[in-house]
Amino acid sequence: MDTHQAHILSDFVNTLDELDAIMETVTEDQLNWCEEEGEWSIRQVLHHLTDDGNVFTFIIERTLATPGCKVFFGGFPGNEAWADQLGFDQRPVTQARALMRAQHNFLAELVIIFPDRWQNQVGYYNEAGEKQVDQSVEHMLVMLTEHRREHTAMIENILSANQGQS
Repeated sequence: MDTHQAHILSDFVNTLDELDAIMETVTEDQLNWCEEEGEWSIRQVLHHLTDDGNVFTFIIERTLATPGCKVFFGGFPGNEAWADQLGFDQRPVTQARALMRAQHNFLAELVIIFPDRWQNQVGYYNEAGEKQVDQSVEHMLVMLTEHRREHTAMIENILSANQGQS
């Protein structure tokens, strides 16, 4: 693994540690807080991050094992409808957080073993079978890192906005 890859991996690993440190201070009641009415709660954000981990753990595995394969996102109704159908606002987060940690550790271990495959790519296709974009393992790791950072900041903003509540 070269220094560029080590930096990307370190950032990836640190983002979950940062999120976990914040979540250790969040109470069950605070999981239902949102920054503004109608926006996602901390609970919903955690389920969303776990769900993304489900999707991209499999895609990264496929990219490492079968570069060039086709990835279809057919039938996905969008984040809001998905969250509603899967009860992101109602479900406990204990198992979601454990799954997120397991996915995270699994991916970190996997990409450490195959640093020579970080440039492997898959193609994303729409429901009509039209290619939309290619994405490498490296790009997926960076994207997941940035995504988790954005949502960690969102959780921090929610906690700050509700600071006077109990």
